[in-house]
Amino acid sequence: MSAIRDVVVGVDVGTTSIKASALDLEGVVLGTSSTPTTWDVAAHGEVQIDIDVLTDAAIDVIARAAQAVDGGVSVRGIGITGLAETGVVIDGSGNPVTPAIAWYDQRGAEEFADLPAEFRAEFQAVTGLAAKAECSFSKLLWLRAHGGDDLRRLTWLNALEYIAFRLTGTQGTEPSLASRTGLLDQLSVEPWAGTLDLIGATSSFLPEFIPAGTSFGNVRNSAPQILHGAAVTVAGHDHLVNSVGAGAYGGDDLFDSCGTADVILRTVPRTLTNDERALLVDRGLSAGRHVLEGSTAILGATRSGLVLGRILSMLGARSRDDRRRISDTWQPDAARLSTVVVSEPGGWTNEVTVKLRENATPEQVWAAAMDYVLDDTRSLVDAVTDIAGPYQSAVAAGGWAHLDGVYRGKAHLMPGLVVSDVEQAGARGAAMFAARAGGIDSGSLIQGFLTRVNTKELVR
Repeated sequence: MSAIRDVVVGVDVGTTSIKASALDLEGVVLGTSSTPTTWDVAAHGEVQIDIDVLTDAAIDVIARAAQAVDGGVSVRGIGITGLAETGVVIDGSGNPVTPAIAWYDQRGAEEFADLPAEFRAEFQAVTGLAAKAECSFSKLLWLRAHGGDDLRRLTWLNALEYIAFRLTGTQGTEPSLASRTGLLDQLSVEPWAGTLDLIGATSSFLPEFIPAGTSFGNVRNSAPQILHGAAVTVAGHDHLVNSVGAGAYGGDDLFDSCGTADVILRTVPRTLTNDERALLVDRGLSAGRHVLEGSTAILGATRSGLVLGRILSMLGARSRDDRRRISDTWQPDAARLSTVVVSEPGGWTNEVTVKLRENATPEQVWAAAMDYVLDDTRSLVDAVTDIAGPYQSAVAAGGWAHLDGVYRGKAHLMPGLVVSDVEQAGARGAAMFAARAGGIDSGSLIQGFLTRVNTKELVR
């Protein structure tokens, strides 16, 4: 009979899919599982999901990752990362009274824009977020304007916090997720009356803070048996947990998460001032609590993955080989055609615009797309550097970084860039926090995990 293995499970509840990895206490992946995230899309583009449908799917993926391990297992801890702005309002019995609205849904944009300009400027300085519809506050503002429930005796839980609540029965707020709501004063790290008053809520709307790595409690018997008794922690915002999983979370590290949204991240081991936050937001960045206690995460996001994907699809490059063939032609000093222009309309949309004034080859269209996305990324890196100082090491993770042509563009912009070969860095990072929540000797465990976080330099 096989020996019982101790494992920790990290799950990444993402916009596109839910992914989980079961790892042993040396950081070796023993089992994985995934499933698509199934949103409900209304006729006018509203996007939401029943939170219990999402939770059932996440719990099933966690259980299947543990079941995929050969032999018997004892799940010591579960760490949950993923979506930051999506969440629900629950009543006193723990029942959801709102849908979970997708973070990119634009509900509340009009109500937000109608607020006084002075308030929107204060919002950016206090919360570290742009005064736009992506934050949770915007959705809550929309719900109040459209006859939503009185919030004074109700509670907000992020989607990840709700999953932990379903597993353990404990309600809590993880600080990096609270930072994406628009309800948190970053200086005091307390609920902010400025936004709470506008939605008719009090400070109790956000439950007690439970930092990443601290246990919400143990899995109850209502969950799949293989998970019973495991300690559960909400590891926090996926981009931050990705950086931990990839080993790029030091104060001198620059992390580039190369997905549909291309995210630049710096970790600053202090709390920023309101003036610093206002400056960062004005330059297209955000600043909030990190999953590492006492630190600030400075984030900048572009849609470069979406733009590059749309361009390759337009050019008929759908296979990996075709994508490589076109993308690998990019060179920093190649001549450009001024007659090819790639751009995006204003706002957070899925549209990409290509203007051709004369005939152009696929390689020339690709070069214009690369120049466009790199210009966006350069402005973010410059803004981060002004606050955090120069970086000493730069690490990229995600599918786009593994195309050599894209890598060359990024390395031209961020000299010394290396690409992490960690698969599912978010799930790995969440598992590291799960180990801490499970009371495992985190020092030796995390060292074991990090020795398996390798990076490879591709082309300088």
